[in-house]
Amino acid sequence: MSTSIIRGKYVICEAGVDSQTSRVIPDGAVFQRDGVIEAVGTYDEIKAAHQLEEELGGPGFVVIPGLVNAHHHGRGVSTFQNGCIDDCLETWILSGWGRRPYDHYLMTLYTAIQMIESGTTTTMYNHAQTPAKGLADDISEVLRGFAASGMRTAFSVYFRERNRVVYQDDEQFMSSLPNDIAGPLRQFLSASNLSEEEYFSVFRSLHQQYSDKPDSRVTVLLSPSNVQWVSDDFLLRTKEEADRTGAAIHIHLVESLYQKEYGIRTWGHTPVEHLSTLGFLGPEVSCAHSVWLTDQDIDILAQTGATACHNPSSNLRLKNGIAPVNAMLGQGVNVALGTDSTALNDDDDLIQEMRLAAKLHRQPRMDMPALTSHQALRLATANAARPTSLQNKIGTLEAGCFADLVLLDLDRMTEPYTDKSIDVVDTLLYRGKASHVDTVMIQGEVVVRNGTFIKINKAEVLREITEQFAKPVEAQALEAKKLAQGLTPFVQDFYKDWGNADTTPHYGYNSRVYGSSHPVFSVLILGRLAGVALTRRASPNKR
Repeated sequence: MSTSIIRGKYVICEAGVDSQTSRVIPDGAVFQRDGVIEAVGTYDEIKAAHQLEEELGGPGFVVIPGLVNAHHHGRGVSTFQNGCIDDCLETWILSGWGRRPYDHYLMTLYTAIQMIESGTTTTMYNHAQTPAKGLADDISEVLRGFAASGMRTAFSVYFRERNRVVYQDDEQFMSSLPNDIAGPLRQFLSASNLSEEEYFSVFRSLHQQYSDKPDSRVTVLLSPSNVQWVSDDFLLRTKEEADRTGAAIHIHLVESLYQKEYGIRTWGHTPVEHLSTLGFLGPEVSCAHSVWLTDQDIDILAQTGATACHNPSSNLRLKNGIAPVNAMLGQGVNVALGTDSTALNDDDDLIQEMRLAAKLHRQPRMDMPALTSHQALRLATANAARPTSLQNKIGTLEAGCFADLVLLDLDRMTEPYTDKSIDVVDTLLYRGKASHVDTVMIQGEVVVRNGTFIKINKAEVLREITEQFAKPVEAQALEAKKLAQGLTPFVQDFYKDWGNADTTPHYGYNSRVYGSSHPVFSVLILGRLAGVALTRRASPNKR
């Protein structure tokens, strides 16, 4: 039987109970038995009831719930390290075609270690679709990597069957290309074909393997990749499968302005409205990115109970814009936080991502909303727990939850001086770093101690990856890279007339005129400026 007391100067039991506060116990402690929290209270209370138990932490630490990464694609060695420079999403995807083949076990293990060392205990992992003949083996190696790390995983494989190069039928687009590009492209796409039946067969096998196992660290989700990449029939079938099995659904949604425009061009309304008309959205659905939302879209997400998974660093790096997080929270949408993997957060560091989110969503003017530290921490804990199907077990520290928690060195975080009036959650968001993570516990198991991952030798994992990447670049990768480079100008040309519609942003950071957008104000200002200009023109120059 495994038991322990985890003590901190502050125990943050639940972040963001409202926008300005969190539920915090000063000089608090958590008692866990066999991976489940039995009690949370003051240290004196917990110690009196459990005098002989092992103790972790102390008065120089802060205890928080294990962080939950709500959108992640793994990879370990970042896309940038693989030669993919940031670009618009639609062309950046092409650059990824030239990535080298990699060992799924080692790469998953590496990315999991990085996440755990920075305080993440659960990740919603969205596996890239691969050919049916190798998919089962790839999945097995990915899940073996997560198991070896000890990380909790909400796992899904995304399905993508159409409009795979641009937001147009594959054959129609390929017919417009020169033969020397169309031929290799057709072969490239056919190599990753996966039928609907094969997809659902894989899902059912995984779901049967991991469902109804209370102690399993794996839950299995369904994942249509995005509305423009699957048919309506597939979306409806996914919804039926989710209803039948109780599985959650994870989907990318309006990540770029081109995806929003695809909806307008195809259905005469937004992708969110389209999903609503299909009856697809619900509390079991989480929507990665959710950048290009209208006010009506936000209302729909709120009414259906769907989650929006926010990925600020990814959205900025791929020129996708800024998701209207304040507007969503204001309407009661459940907003979660994710890194989108080492593709776009090179350190897999959710503490970095929280700080970026908190700083990004501070709208100008005193009377405008600003994402607070408490809200930012909630986005990565309680809110992010909901789409994993484990919302009653992770994301907060209370009796009955899994003992997934993180100890951060508060003394180092506050050195050499921090005013005692500063809220501990503000301190964590503005001063906290991955290097301050001292201990990480997942389901009662200590996986990081004294800042070091202890389950596996990280240096050995890095050595093996280094050796693999030291080999000459594979011919397959070189051919795919050459194809992507030749294809890119045609993709850019395809979108040249897109994105020109009125796209008034939710956030207006910079003004191109002198004052408010209010028409009366603008007239007054422009009138005054015109008068000043005429006066200056009529007056003689003075020295």
